[in-house]
Amino acid sequence: MIKMVCSIAFAGLMVSGCTSQKSTSPEEAQYQHVMTAAHSCAEEVREKTIALVANGAPTRTRWTTANYVTKDSAGKEQSRSVEYRTSTILDNGSEGSAWKKCMQDDDALVPELTFTR
Repeated sequence: MIKMVCSIAFAGLMVSGCTSQKSTSPEEAQYQHVMTAAHSCAEEVREKTIALVANGAPTRTRWTTANYVTKDSAGKEQSRSVEYRTSTILDNGSEGSAWKKCMQDDDALVPELTFTR
């Protein structure tokens, strides 16, 4: 009898533990989308640059981060980073334009992003 009660209690804990998921705020969901897109766009710039360099094209690249700045409910500024990559051969004189175009295509080039030199 005790084994049956323990088994039922354990099964109940497992079901409740598996079904309770931490909900994500809209702000966090947006940051996650931007962060994922930023990584994907940085990789796209890297891969395209490697292909062009392999064909003999000269270029300079820079892998860095952009800041994702938001304010919390108390008005305190919070900053997180996302990947950012430049490539002179793809940017055509406008630093980071290939990455920014990719981010725009992914609907992830948001006002919360700030770029430092």
